[in-house]
Amino acid sequence: MGKSTNTGAYNQRKTEVSKTNQSQTVTVASAVDLSKYYTTNSGEIVALTDIKLYSEVGLKNVIKTISAGSLLKTQGVEYASGYPRFKVSGGYITANRSFVVQPTSNIANYYTTNTGQIASLTDIHVYSDVALTKLVRTVSAGTLLKVQGIEYISGYPRYKLADGYITANKSFVVQPVSSINNYYTSNPGEISASKVTHLYSDIDLTNIVKKVPAGTVYKVEKIQYSTSGYPRFKVAGGFISANKSIVAVYKESSNTEKANKVVALAKTKIGDPYTQSASGRLGPNSFDCSGFVYYVYKTALGIVLPGTTTTTEESAGKEVSLNTLKPGDLLFYGTRGNTYHVGIYEGNGIMVHAATPEEGVKETAIKYYEPSFARRILN
Repeated sequence: MGKSTNTGAYNQRKTEVSKTNQSQTVTVASAVDLSKYYTTNSGEIVALTDIKLYSEVGLKNVIKTISAGSLLKTQGVEYASGYPRFKVSGGYITANRSFVVQPTSNIANYYTTNTGQIASLTDIHVYSDVALTKLVRTVSAGTLLKVQGIEYISGYPRYKLADGYITANKSFVVQPVSSINNYYTSNPGEISASKVTHLYSDIDLTNIVKKVPAGTVYKVEKIQYSTSGYPRFKVAGGFISANKSIVAVYKESSNTEKANKVVALAKTKIGDPYTQSASGRLGPNSFDCSGFVYYVYKTALGIVLPGTTTTTEESAGKEVSLNTLKPGDLLFYGTRGNTYHVGIYEGNGIMVHAATPEEGVKETAIKYYEPSFARRILN
């Protein structure tokens, strides 16, 4: 009986202590305004400001600082002294709405990290406020923008720029490829192919329209970005890569530079055979005199002379004195309208020409073979 009495007294005391503890817990909890906290776990949470990650639910023992804008996976909600905390990988963070926000349910459609730059897929607006209500300016599609950070409003992320905010929605912006410095990101006006490449019908560069030879010049209409973050040049008929190893900004060469190209190409043909056959006289490996100058100008500069005979080529460019010759000038032999030979002046009193069937393409000092007159193609 004594044992039974003692057990009853113990259980009664235990119940009283339990009730007291419950009363204290309710009192503490009732002092916490839970409306200022998240109390349910949506699976993700965003830091509105720099916050601390703690090793204990009581938010003691700082592990590290988490930057504002960081999106975190939450494993659950736990309480300490009536205050809710988010359990995340590695520890605990506050659930206070002043410091964290639950992202919109379609957060996967938005960028949540700042890579420092963002490109517009379409024309977009810059706003002065994070709510995106006060328009500052419009940004054209294909523009690369510097990003200062990410801020949230009502769970929606926005990109912070120097002069305002833009959407972080992946339908309107794209984070550029990490190797963006290897690409052109502004419209240079005209480009030329540095090597053999291709013109594509689609921005992802999967459907080839045609091969583009090295040296081909295109006028750029605009820059557009693929959804994978690669910039492309939009040109007539399709798209070309904006990779700096494939294309270069085209700059109109000076006449001196052009003449150098003509002479340089002409000299590479020295030793090639002479022929008057219709199938071989225009090169690229055999020539007659008029076919040679026609080939060189067309290949080196894309300039098509008026015809492929000496008499038709007489009308090209303008006539210049034999005392003022410049590299690239055409030297004619015979009377005007009835010429029989033509060559290219390379400078220093030397002409390169397709001479005879026995000699082929060669250099000749014009003091031993004086021309009748000269025409300058590069005005």
